[in-house]
Amino acid sequence: MPDLISKLIERQVVKAYVIDETSTGRLRWFGLSAFVNPGALSTALQMPTTPFRQFLFNSVLHGGSLFLSQKQIAAANTAGDLILAVLLCQPDVGEYTEAQGGLLFRIGYESFCFAHSGFGLTGFWQEVSDQKRAEVLANLGLELHRKVVAEDGTQNLLLKYTSERAAANPAYAMSFIFNRLPPRFGFSIGQQQLLESALLDTSDKDFATRYHLTDDAVKKRWRAIYDRVNLAEPSLVEAEGAGSNQRRLLLGYLRRHLEELRPYQRSRGPHCPAPQPSDGFQK
Repeated sequence: MPDLISKLIERQVVKAYVIDETSTGRLRWFGLSAFVNPGALSTALQMPTTPFRQFLFNSVLHGGSLFLSQKQIAAANTAGDLILAVLLCQPDVGEYTEAQGGLLFRIGYESFCFAHSGFGLTGFWQEVSDQKRAEVLANLGLELHRKVVAEDGTQNLLLKYTSERAAANPAYAMSFIFNRLPPRFGFSIGQQQLLESALLDTSDKDFATRYHLTDDAVKKRWRAIYDRVNLAEPSLVEAEGAGSNQRRLLLGYLRRHLEELRPYQRSRGPHCPAPQPSDGFQK
């Protein structure tokens, strides 16, 4: 399974979000999610005795193409038709007290929202194997869709949250990630990567090392970002002459508008059709 997850991350068809201890590097939270195509979701739901995650992972292991590519994500995001599935969500509370465990969960929730807010979601699905976690998700707004008991006796609870439910219940915590706003600036993928890294407090030097760029190349990318912002809304950053102030103002805006950092297929317009494969498998 670790090899499969690594390959999926390399192909950029899944998103991993982690929380670790700075001092020890110990992993405290690991999350993995993906956008599934409608055919895959339909097939999974038509198999009432097979756990949802088991079906997804088994299908991928046998060559199925269940998860959307970056290009497909951009098209579906434009149409507001993305279906999100949480594949893994493993908190490690270890020796923490209940209060500390609650704090870890809140941090994990913030990480989850940062990873998924700003997409045009139509639905969100998560399967858990214990009633306590199902109750936590229900408090966030998710509804129980079905219960499956595996051969080993493990209980699997599949919960869902839809855009319609989010619109009708804006006070639920999970409604926060449903956002259909189109981006205003049209940042390139490289620019989005730099901005997301900056929001995660990654230095320009570390970003350059990770993506094998020179310092000048990173500076050039920042200038291109400011040029795009100035074209759409000159008053946002141009009044501040120093680069640090420009960056502070821009990042403050982006924290509230994460749609600017999501793949979006502008050329097809706001009503382009989402990908509609016939099922969840490669032909």
